[in-house]
Amino acid sequence: MRGFAHFIRLALMGVALTACGVPIDDLPEPVEIELVETPIAEPSVTEDLQAVPIYLVEEGSITSVTRDLPPPRDAASVLESLLEGTTEPEERTGLRTSIPAETMLLGVEMDGRTAHIDLSRDFAAVGGDEEVLAVAQIVLTVTDVDGVDGVLFYLEGIPTDVPLPNGALADRPLGRAEYTSLVSP
Repeated sequence: MRGFAHFIRLALMGVALTACGVPIDDLPEPVEIELVETPIAEPSVTEDLQAVPIYLVEEGSITSVTRDLPPPRDAASVLESLLEGTTEPEERTGLRTSIPAETMLLGVEMDGRTAHIDLSRDFAAVGGDEEVLAVAQIVLTVTDVDGVDGVLFYLEGIPTDVPLPNGALADRPLGRAEYTSLVSP
């Protein structure tokens, strides 16, 4: 009896499978294939990449790393790279950023050799020593760009004071000299 039930189940499965299948034609039929030209992706041009210094945090001080960036390598593009946070290889070597991850660059305006940097309010989420390190990261990274000697900070269009390493607040353009004491030897 068991064999008969098994036979019936197999027969029913066979009927079900053939009912869902593709019908068999008597003669083969040609299949039309439409050829579509797809553009071949151009290989990325790496010869335009240039090593640019970016400043990150390592054990409470600032250190320089390089990242290969395409043109233009202006204050805005270099700062965007910094605000993207650390790369996986940088993290593996113990590097980090003090800049809050949510911080967005709203704009960079050049006035002579001073970069007016407008950041989202998220930048204000950091405080204390971490804020000093975050400001130092930005000032050192941006003033390494040709033609930039100073940085003024804005939060959503409003000028803002930022801390110096000695704890004082500054509302003037800040240059490399103010933060070199934080750079690791």
